[in-house]
Amino acid sequence: MHEKILGDYLDKICIFEDIYYENFLPLTYSRPVFELRCGFKSLREKIEYFFPNSKKYLMMRDYLKSSFSNTGLIYDRSVEGDILFINGRIILKERPDITDEGIYYFDNEIAFIYFKEKSLNLADISGFNDIEKLKDIGLKEFKISNIKLIKYPWDLIKENSNEIKREFLIHNKDNSTKAQDIVIMGDEKLVHLGKNVKTESNIVFDVRKGPIYIGDNTEIRAFSRIAGPTYIGKNCLIKSGRIQDCSIGDVCKIGGEIEDSIFHGYSNKQHYGFIGHAYIGEWVNLGAGTSNSDLKDTYGTIKYKIGGTVIDSGEQFFGCVIGDNTKSSIGTLIYTGKKIGFAAHIYGIITDDIPSFCIWAKSLNASPSELFLDSAISIYSRAAERRGVTLTKEYANLMKSIFEFTKDERKGLGINPIKFCLK
Repeated sequence: MHEKILGDYLDKICIFEDIYYENFLPLTYSRPVFELRCGFKSLREKIEYFFPNSKKYLMMRDYLKSSFSNTGLIYDRSVEGDILFINGRIILKERPDITDEGIYYFDNEIAFIYFKEKSLNLADISGFNDIEKLKDIGLKEFKISNIKLIKYPWDLIKENSNEIKREFLIHNKDNSTKAQDIVIMGDEKLVHLGKNVKTESNIVFDVRKGPIYIGDNTEIRAFSRIAGPTYIGKNCLIKSGRIQDCSIGDVCKIGGEIEDSIFHGYSNKQHYGFIGHAYIGEWVNLGAGTSNSDLKDTYGTIKYKIGGTVIDSGEQFFGCVIGDNTKSSIGTLIYTGKKIGFAAHIYGIITDDIPSFCIWAKSLNASPSELFLDSAISIYSRAAERRGVTLTKEYANLMKSIFEFTKDERKGLGINPIKFCLK
């Protein structure tokens, strides 16, 4: 693999997700796996960076396609010519030097497939489920190394700091730190402030372990301490936060203490409380005092449940995974290695994984109940309007699809569509 961008011998690429998207649920209920964040960008954006002049296609689960219906990016059988298929779980750091047709494996998982036009026609690929079948069509096979292929949520968290350092070298332009009243510990060249960034007094940036990038139109209020490597997107509000080794998407409001965590856009943690080694989805609101544990009292490795199977993460530090549209009440405490579903509402102490579309206050002696679909859509609509975003038919249909997919999950836990009531 070459570090520089090579000539455009590849005029078409297709980024695909595979069966391992399930490892990242509930985050991947509402997005293809390649839309997960790490560092500055999504995995898809990282791949596309190395193919600026190639025609790009995407391959995903059918119900997600409506989110990309107006982009012209959806792959179908009409695509012709030579094409490179790229696994969307790759954190691509350099452009692959692939010229021979065949399947390229990394640790027995398909990383790339390069098709010449004739073979592409014979393969007859119509969806992401066809990818595994390609092992049997007789293409030449290769083994590759030196790539990063994520498999679990903690892989993204572990790689986040490295990606911020790498992408800072790419995206750091037009610094304006000298005009700001900020105490910088370390080299001020490792600080990037975007356009119209507003800062108050008594702010500390610590870049001794990595850079800090602040996006356009973000406001940082007094008594905030930010330590690198950290990325904060556009139009965010940092309310007296202690932030370290984090990636925060656009239009987030952050306060309290967060470290080694990833936030998608439009999510809020405005108040006191700790979030560590966690992955937080989009449109999440964490109430005052919400905290998660990311270290066991025993200092042992943290277990995580995927598809009913408990997996040893091998990680001493791992907090929680929170799906899109989830809300926590004041004083919510989340134990290590817990997974909170899509559009869940949580109260009290969380010692279990929480299913999607569920209202959960077990520690407060309330029976778990289903969050009605109409209520979930209305809650999203109200939250979105506050950020200037309008509920679309496509997003409402997406929520309906996820509600149907997760019915068995709720049923298996005896969660019924009853009105929630705190006793």
